[in-house]
Amino acid sequence: MLFFCSIFLAVSVSALPADTMYGTSGLRANLKARQAQVIPVVVGGPQDTFNPNAVTAAVGDIIQFQFSNGNHTATQSTLEAPCTPLGGGINSGHIPFQDGQTTVGTFNMVVSTTDPIFMFCSTGPHCQEGQVMIVNPSNTQQLLDFVKAAQGTDKSVEGTAIAGGTTSQIELTNAAFVPAPAEAAGPDGGGAPPAAAPPVTNATEPAAENATGAKNGTAKEDGGKTETKEKRLPVLLAF
Repeated sequence: MLFFCSIFLAVSVSALPADTMYGTSGLRANLKARQAQVIPVVVGGPQDTFNPNAVTAAVGDIIQFQFSNGNHTATQSTLEAPCTPLGGGINSGHIPFQDGQTTVGTFNMVVSTTDPIFMFCSTGPHCQEGQVMIVNPSNTQQLLDFVKAAQGTDKSVEGTAIAGGTTSQIELTNAAFVPAPAEAAGPDGGGAPPAAAPPVTNATEPAAENATGAKNGTAKEDGGKTETKEKRLPVLLAF
């Protein structure tokens, strides 16, 4: 009888779910595996770049674009058209950062695929200068090819509307970067005033006087410090 009870107990335990068998540790492990990560990416700064320019993210992770010095975008494109927005793709719109700001503009993008997501900045020539990145690149060569393709384009195309994420702000102290130093300026904020040009009229007066003096037989040299006069002959009077 004891033998059959032991067999029944063993079969009952083996039929229980793993989480019940091993307590809550297995459940916590599963929850941890599903927990989304926030991955910061700095946009702009002393140089027009994405930093880092390649990240690996799981579905559900959040790419938080933090916009540093300048005026930049995070816009989705393709490898074939690196500086042209993908129709219906992700676009942050222009998010500037100016000297003295205490908050940082952000664009939070939830990753919905493990396929490569190509991103670029549509401001001016930034894309042609290499301001591009890839989320989940297939390999290192793909990033190099993307940068080269961007540098080979003539100009960037602006996105039309914010899509694929949400804009927000964080405190500068919580950002993943330190802003570039403010540009140097004069005491009044505009630099030193330009030097005044020398008066033109004073420069021409000595020349004019010399010209007149030459005609009358007198001339001044060294700005009038020395002068020569015409010698006059005695006049003889006849009576």
